[in-house]
Parts: sequence; C-alpha cells; structure tokens
Amino acid sequence: MSTSESSVGSEDHARISDIVTLIQELTSRGIASDSTAGLFAGAFATLFRCVPFDVAAAVMIEQNLDFYISTRVGEEALVDDALIARIRAALESRIPVSFATTDVVVKAESHELPARDAVLSLDQATDSMIEVKRRIAGFVFLFRHDPPFTDEHHSLIDIFTTQMALLLDNLSSRERIQELADSDDLTGIWNKRYFRRQLPHEIERARVYNLPLSLLMFDVDDFKQINDGFGHTIGDVVLSELCGAVRETIRPPDFFVRFGGDEFAVVLPHTDLGGAAAVAERILERVRAVTIPTDEEGFIRCSVSIGLADYRSGETATDLIRRADERLYEAKRAGKNRIASGQSG
Repeated sequence: MSTSESSVGSEDHARISDIVTLIQELTSRGIASDSTAGLFAGAFATLFRCVPFDVAAAVMIEQNLDFYISTRVGEEALVDDALIARIRAALESRIPVSFATTDVVVKAESHELPARDAVLSLDQATDSMIEVKRRIAGFVFLFRHDPPFTDEHHSLIDIFTTQMALLLDNLSSRERIQELADSDDLTGIWNKRYFRRQLPHEIERARVYNLPLSLLMFDVDDFKQINDGFGHTIGDVVLSELCGAVRETIRPPDFFVRFGGDEFAVVLPHTDLGGAAAVAERILERVRAVTIPTDEEGFIRCSVSIGLADYRSGETATDLIRRADERLYEAKRAGKNRIASGQSG
C-alpha cells in the first residue's frame, strides 16, 4: 500500500470514527435530556467537537420561531437583530413562506462553549433542515468567523440534524406519555401527582426572584348530595362542566389541578392575594352560571367554596397547601358559595 493510500485510509477511518462518536454521544444525551432546551444545549456541545463554530441556533418552526442558541464563552453579543434577520431570510429562501412578522421566542441560551480570540463578524454560515416524520420541523444554523465550512462539515451537520430529528420525536413521545400520566382521566386537567411535583418549582422561582405566588383551592358545595341524588354519571358531568368553566377564567401561566374527588387547586404565578381574589371571583361567577341537564328534564346548578393563600417567604409547598385548605374550610363554615382569604404575614 502506498503512502497516499494509507493517508486516505486513515482519513476515512477518522471520519467514520467521528460519525460514530457523534451519533453515540447524541443518543446518550437524548436519553438523558428531559426537555428540548436541554437536548439542544448538550447536542451543540457534542457537535462543536466535530465542527467548531462561534454561534449555533436551532430554529423550530411552530406558531412562533422558537430559538435554542449556543455560543462560545463571551460571545452573547453576536446574537443580535442582524443575525436574526439573516436567519429569517435564510428560512424564507428554503420555505416559500414569509417569516418577516413571525414572533421570535428565545427558548434557551447557552454561552459555555470554549472561548477564542474576539470574533468581530460571522462571515461563514451553513444550515441543515430538521425533518420529523416527513414534516419540516426546523433548521440548525451554524455561524463562524473563519474558515469556511467544508464538505465534510456539511456531511456531519446533516447527520447531526437527522439524529436530532429522531431524538426530538422520541422526546415528544416521552412528553406525551408523561402528560397522560400527569393528567386526570375524567376532566383532562393536571392531577395531584403533577401538582406535587410542580408547586415546589413555582415556590422556588417565587423565592429566588422575589415574585408573588398564590394558591387557590376549592371544592363543589354539597357534591355528595348531587352524587346520591342523581348518580355518579351526572356527578362526573358536573365535574367536567365545572372544569370547562374554570379553564376559561385562568391565564396560560396558571395551572389547574384536580386535587382529589371534587377538590381542585389553581396555582397562580406572579399573582398576589388581591389578584388571586379577582380570579376567585370570576370562578364563582362562571360556576354559578353552569347548568347541567338531568334525566328528569330538570337541571343542576352548583357552587364552590374557595380558599386563598399567598406564598410567604421561607414556607414550603406543604405550608402553602395547608393554609389554602384552612381557608377553604373557613368558606365552608361561613355558608359555602364564597371565598375566604388570609392576609400576608
């Protein structure tokens, strides 16, 4: 074998080794990731070792342009309006749709890739499409000052996006399974399992950023009488209709949970006790307006009793739940169909 043949064989072996390593590491990261943001952050770090870049942006085409960005240390400023405009133009050149007015939502940023001398411009660019189940889901864009991306780099990037499509599809399936496990079968809202896991996160966010947080707990007045008088099927209809009414009163950041039986909770991030009281009033009004037909050509109207509590510095999720629950029973004792709230300490 000649020296040149040996050199070519060595290069092919190195290239195959890079591909295998890339796929193996991406697969490992995909298994370990529980979010799209975490998946892209780890995946870009893996790709960087094969194809060095200054800025990477995954753009998922949903209702918005959802961006997941990774840069070298200290190069955050490179992600500016001009770069976003370049990406919009590149998208429009590949898909016959205008993205000029589509909102850009930066879902996650990571600025932890190895630093180098200051980069003044991003002259070199390449991209590759992410196709999930024969649907264009997004693109990956790589930018760097120099040198140009090679054909081998382009091949590795295409392999990267193909693998990412598989991992994103797998992650989506896992999220759907998790959502089913965290949802109430009857009403379709979140269940107590989700509530117990999510509330501590909201409390930690409120603590760290000094934000208000309120918890609203309510149950259906005299629900046992409804079940006993009309049967459990009508009782289930009452709960389903009630949940539909409550859903219409809350914002997307709030989350609504079936705590158990006919008891429910609404977690209200960024909401103080006054704001929570306004939400509770709307819930009372909407529930009072619900009319459920019965088999006897009659109808049922129901009401709820509501307890409110706002987060106090230093307390746990258990503390907050206990105080809201105490207020709920105060509302019951005071005559039902009303709100009871405590004052911040």
